[in-house]
Amino acid sequence: MTGINASEKIEPARQPDVLEIREISEPDAWDRYVLRNRESGYTHLFNWSKVIEETYDHRPVFLSAVKRGQKGETEICGIMPLFRFKTWVKASRVVSIPFFDTAGILAKDALTRNFLFKKGLELLIKNGISDIELRQYGMLELPDLSLMGGSPRIFTEKVGLSLPLSGSPQAMMHQFKSKLRSQIKKSHTCGLDWKIGKKELIDPFYKVFSRNMRDLGSPVHAKKFFEEIFRHFYHHAFICTVFYKKRPVAAAFMFRFKKRLANPWASSIREFRYLNANLYLYWQMIRFACHLGMEAFDMGRSSRGAATFRFKKQFGPCETPLYWYSWSFKEKNAFQIKETLSIPPWRKMPLGIANLIGPVVRKRISL
Repeated sequence: MTGINASEKIEPARQPDVLEIREISEPDAWDRYVLRNRESGYTHLFNWSKVIEETYDHRPVFLSAVKRGQKGETEICGIMPLFRFKTWVKASRVVSIPFFDTAGILAKDALTRNFLFKKGLELLIKNGISDIELRQYGMLELPDLSLMGGSPRIFTEKVGLSLPLSGSPQAMMHQFKSKLRSQIKKSHTCGLDWKIGKKELIDPFYKVFSRNMRDLGSPVHAKKFFEEIFRHFYHHAFICTVFYKKRPVAAAFMFRFKKRLANPWASSIREFRYLNANLYLYWQMIRFACHLGMEAFDMGRSSRGAATFRFKKQFGPCETPLYWYSWSFKEKNAFQIKETLSIPPWRKMPLGIANLIGPVVRKRISL
């Protein structure tokens, strides 16, 4: 069994003749459910449990609502991927799921969704969990959002940005405003080159990504995190890197799922932005998504009005509010640390030191 110590074992909660809560430790049945559910996203896939645990040692608790048939056969009717997230202070927290925009509850109907929410989370609370966070793509439609008498805080400052694709790169270019088209065309004449590949591009990607994170004042993910993604999701994952005179100056990580190509991480080196390297990077990802036959390019999350939000809006994406629900059952005076990825002194740190200690800090920040 994954994610729960023997001393903390969650016994199945039975609802007579209908559903029971089970923890899933094997991918087959879980991923079959994810793939056939129209509302699923790539973060619902089972192997994120392995990527995150093997990189950062956050233990997965992947709960499902299971219906038992008359002959003893079982069917998954809903899922809720969670991680016991290790914080800086001694706290029992679960997140669905850390480091990503959305995951949360995925269920075939309102009854199953409510059953997972009430029975699954109340079982965890009874086993000592004091903080819960569900990151949902859209509102969590439940008759009662309270847990053990406590109401959630709802964070809605982030939005997901998704660009519908019209079939061909030429058609997409035609949709852009003339200024954007001109900037993309100009980047072609600046000596930029690009390459899309897989794990052979991790080093140039990480060189750009880690430099950009340091310059932003944010601890960087471990390189192992991206290596584990390729190990467990080789056919889904891609890297796009932009070069100037053979030097990587912009790079992005991409993930293909169903008819969507998602871009959870993109970076560029500021001193080369005068070349429109960032625009060129996004254009190559859009072209790649079109050639793969994707229906949408997921540009990830942004805060409304922020620089990244304004940059992405040039391409004309649709906005979808993200709903992060959190419940806390600590005493009112309990000491808590507010999570942030913005640490201004980090910008002054030598890059080598930032890359060495960044992953140690990043593993404790679920954002």
